[in-house]
Amino acid sequence: MDFQSWRHVFKLDPNKPLDDSALAALIRSGTDAFLIGGTDGVDAENTFALYTRLEGCGIPLALEMSHPEQVIRGFDHYFIPTVLNAGTVDWVIGHQTRAFERYGHLFHADVTGQGYIVLNPDAKVAHVTEAKTDLSIETAIAYAETGHRLFRLPSLYVEYSGTFGSVELVQEVRLAVPDAHLFYGGGITGYESARVMAEHVNTIVVGNVIYDNFEGALATVAALR
Repeated sequence: MDFQSWRHVFKLDPNKPLDDSALAALIRSGTDAFLIGGTDGVDAENTFALYTRLEGCGIPLALEMSHPEQVIRGFDHYFIPTVLNAGTVDWVIGHQTRAFERYGHLFHADVTGQGYIVLNPDAKVAHVTEAKTDLSIETAIAYAETGHRLFRLPSLYVEYSGTFGSVELVQEVRLAVPDAHLFYGGGITGYESARVMAEHVNTIVVGNVIYDNFEGALATVAALR
């Protein structure tokens, strides 16, 4: 199963605790894939520890390569984020280049460049990347079109990490780049928020609610089935 067929993804943070029973429930939930990644405290050791708990579960495992030092073998898919509205070039192409310099020879699975548009100013990822988050809909669309039409990125990710984003903005981005595979993440806390945003994107990514409201996280899968 390639990522273009994914409708629902659980994003798991290697630096956050998740007991075995909860992990087993996520595996049984009906999600299409697990995306492994996080902003703080992520390294090769805790990434590998989480990978080994999921290996052989029968669900595609993807690595979000936000940290070059976290790269390990074995994942079914590798996403290399480039933050299109980052305030520093390191998060547009610097870290990505270093990842290939160190680990390009290890990739035996699919690798996809993913253009992020970070829109929550309070999110950790916005602070780390110095993202310019105060964007009009028109400017957000311009970033999306630049990423997809100029840089030829097959995948775009509208990232509102920590809060539920503007449905109007997401809808307009969808209309502007209909042939891009559009991910959305941020503030999906249950059935209704998952249903609403899934109407406008290819894939919803459910992350923080796993650690804050586990039953709400499971309900997000039902919204897409």
